[in-house]
Amino acid sequence: MKHFKKTFALLALAAGVGIATQTHATEHGGDNIGQGSEGFYAGALPPAGWYGVFYGNHYHATRFNDGDGHSSIPSFDLKADVLAGRLFYMTDTQVAGGRLGFFAIGSLASLRSETPEGRARRDGAGDITVGPALGWENGPWHTLVAMDVVLPTGSYNSTRALNTGNNYYSFRPIYSVSWLPASGIEASIKASYTFNTTNNATHYHSGQLFHFDYSLTFPVTDALRVGVNGYLVKQTTDDRQYSARVGPDGMRGRVFAIGPALEYKLGSTIVDFKALKEFAVRNRAQGSSIWAKVVVPL
Repeated sequence: MKHFKKTFALLALAAGVGIATQTHATEHGGDNIGQGSEGFYAGALPPAGWYGVFYGNHYHATRFNDGDGHSSIPSFDLKADVLAGRLFYMTDTQVAGGRLGFFAIGSLASLRSETPEGRARRDGAGDITVGPALGWENGPWHTLVAMDVVLPTGSYNSTRALNTGNNYYSFRPIYSVSWLPASGIEASIKASYTFNTTNNATHYHSGQLFHFDYSLTFPVTDALRVGVNGYLVKQTTDDRQYSARVGPDGMRGRVFAIGPALEYKLGSTIVDFKALKEFAVRNRAQGSSIWAKVVVPL
């Protein structure tokens, strides 16, 4: 297989904003899932109307782990700051007994990296995600299905050390469920499975990914809720380049994260904060992130 400077992508934002950077790792090393961006009430849909959802994320990694969990890049350091917005339109239209909605997501990112090859920085737009959503309510159970379609509109050049776009399409079916009993407990899971197309600039095909965000929270006051959030990402198929398997293990990655979270309601506006630490990382960057999310009816 011809050797390239390969890419790994970092966590992104808001269910589909990808961030890609180049090191000696592979493109598999990240994704455009936006793991950690959701959690609270993941399966519950709002009343009909327009909504703006705004995300801010700071991610910092000081390791890139190999397939055995060992640090594989000396003096590795990566920082990513991302601002993203989701425009969501919820209708009263019924399909299969559920209510139909639509969304679009865009982002801006600032990336800084340091490896033995030197330092790099890139500021630019991320890929755009669009899709439909369909939700149901049955007593305390709220369920949602959706489809992310990630469009390769972000800034990308295969010769650059950092990219804010991934240069390939992704298709991601999503299933979310929230349990909201009268006691005030909130337990939610958002699960997804990602299919990627080939990056034609590098002939690299990133493997398929299973992912879920999770949340368990409790009310403190009518306005304040606290608990834990986190995520799991596990790659289920090999990375391939020129149709050949990449490395001895297909560069299959995984990561688990957990951390405290709180939500505060300011009238009709909802604000979430999370601090998440990554563990058990394979073939990916390992770090921590801070999330802020604001939901505003328009």
